[in-house]
Amino acid sequence: MALTVTNSLDNSERIINTALGQSNLSEQTLVDVINSSNATSQPKVSVKTINYNIFGTGKVKIYYKNDTTKFVELTGNGVFGIRDTENILSLDINVIGDILLDSDSNVTRFFLIIECDKIGGYL
Repeated sequence: MALTVTNSLDNSERIINTALGQSNLSEQTLVDVINSSNATSQPKVSVKTINYNIFGTGKVKIYYKNDTTKFVELTGNGVFGIRDTENILSLDINVIGDILLDSDSNVTRFFLIIECDKIGGYL
């Protein structure tokens, strides 16, 4: 198993995907923003929440394809995005393009649900 992404919702306001994966993944598409429903040539999303279960002692990194300075590294179990300080993937976002995922060698497997708001570049 590499990365399996299932789109649960793609409407006019948001995208919700679930993902199952394992260790040693690099630059895997977690949210296909470019090909999402009603996208124009410059679609933008912000990450609202990420529910995650990371098994093993490693990290899963979530980031924008076209701006790798905005990222979050997840370990253990939890929900990212519910605290005011967890806004790196939603504050002042002006990034066009997909959301990617990496996992290091110490991740046994992981499960996550990512919810994104469509904030620009949609019909």
